[in-house]
Amino acid sequence: MSADPPDPSPGPVKHPGLRRELRYFLIVGGFGVVILPFLTYLAGKATLGPYDGGLGSFLATLYRDFVTLSPAALALLFGPYLLFQVLRLLTRPFRHGRRR
Repeated sequence: MSADPPDPSPGPVKHPGLRRELRYFLIVGGFGVVILPFLTYLAGKATLGPYDGGLGSFLATLYRDFVTLSPAALALLFGPYLLFQVLRLLTRPFRHGRRR
């Protein structure tokens, strides 16, 4: 009886850098997809007045536009993550300079 060959599938994420990026994406991206739409609605209601249909209508429109890849919806929902990545890239020389 022969042993089974090793499983070629990579399994769980083992690269620490990839795990860190996934964690950043879940935290910052999750903020953009879950929390920021509510804050946007509240800011719009306070400055522009009530939204026709209320919060539910606003969220339905926003997520429908997101699914249809509307640039405005993508910018709102992924904006915090993209801004976070830009700031990381801009501050990278300072962070790596301290380690030397």
